[in-house]
Amino acid sequence: MAKTKISSTDLLWIFREKLSSFDDRFKDAPIAIVPSENGWEVVTSHRYRNAEPQLAERIEQIQAELRAVYTLARD
Repeated sequence: MAKTKISSTDLLWIFREKLSSFDDRFKDAPIAIVPSENGWEVVTSHRYRNAEPQLAERIEQIQAELRAVYTLARD
């Protein structure tokens, strides 16, 4: 199946929607989507990740789900 090309801004919006649906306290989590060897990845601050261990786990789950569907479009 071909992956859908998407901007990092749109992908971030989708990611935030999924993250917020899991737990409302994550809706303001400081995250960014950056290009990587695997196509893209979500990064967040070390401090926030340590304060909210469930956040890191949920990011990995959503990231795996969305990586199967989306690839970053080249700007």
